[in-house]
Amino acid sequence: MGGFFCLRCKERLGAERINTLLEFLNRRVPPILIYKMTKIHFDVIGLGQCSLDFLGRVQAYPKLDQKAELNETLIQGGGPAATALVTLSRLGVSTTFLGRVGNDEHGVKIRDGLEAEGVDCRGLAVDQDGSSQVAFIVVDAAGHRTIFWHRGSARPLADRQVDVSLIAAASVLHLDGLQVEASLAAAQIAREHGVVTVLDGGTFRDGTAELLPLIDHLVVSEKFARQVGGDDLHDTLALLLQYGAKAVTITFGAQGSQTLLAGGSCFNMPAFPVDAIDTTGCGDVFHGAYIYGLLKNWPIPETVRFAAACAALKTRALGGRTAIPTLVETQAFLGKHRDLRPVFL
Repeated sequence: MGGFFCLRCKERLGAERINTLLEFLNRRVPPILIYKMTKIHFDVIGLGQCSLDFLGRVQAYPKLDQKAELNETLIQGGGPAATALVTLSRLGVSTTFLGRVGNDEHGVKIRDGLEAEGVDCRGLAVDQDGSSQVAFIVVDAAGHRTIFWHRGSARPLADRQVDVSLIAAASVLHLDGLQVEASLAAAQIAREHGVVTVLDGGTFRDGTAELLPLIDHLVVSEKFARQVGGDDLHDTLALLLQYGAKAVTITFGAQGSQTLLAGGSCFNMPAFPVDAIDTTGCGDVFHGAYIYGLLKNWPIPETVRFAAACAALKTRALGGRTAIPTLVETQAFLGKHRDLRPVFL
């Protein structure tokens, strides 16, 4: 038991020795026991993509070979799973992020941005020979954005790099499906330990079909839905539900969302009216707020309504994270729109 005592003295041992000790324990002690004894626990683990966003606002997008002055600029962290965790952190939930950045200034800013929001980054690895993902985002006067992005050369996490113990001790695992090998491993671990899984389905890509049977709550974009089932989106909801999820939601931006529950109930949630400045990251915020509802054991209609409100409030300022609301702000907003509720079909 002396080793467990040493874990409480991390400053004296140093991170390298602690990691060696944890690897030793992982081979000999049940993972969940290690984390209970060392009191390392996060409500939500996010695994996936993180990037550095360079954003600018224009009055109107220029024609080819023309110029346009930017009215406002911003450099800020982004990425689906990462921004969902920032949302949860602002709502008071403990979170940790698993992913990888490159050995560059962008990677440092990505980590700093997450840590400034209270997101733990012990699982954010650095590829010493790689570069971080970046995005250039132009937002017009109506709040619509055009995104140019570069994947970077940082290698995705491998399945062996997924921390079994960390996931086993969590309440929810959130995935964006962008690190396929690691996502499959993490989802399998979560399933084995009774951890709720949520997938942000932006695009149906290689590995998605294998991941879907391991997902409890599937929230996808309209693009994802059409890739799966074509134009009949109600049939697509049913098709996606057959993979085994408890609920499937398709988001439509300003047109709201539609959700099908495992019991057969289906409802639309209209979007809340807002004067949008920037819609960047709305889907990511929706996911984070949806997970908050799961943690609170709210009914799914109430959860989706809360998520829609958070996503609407996010549009108040430039950047995917700038205007992510607090719980108090969201509750006040919902109070002003008491009549806007899910419509059952």
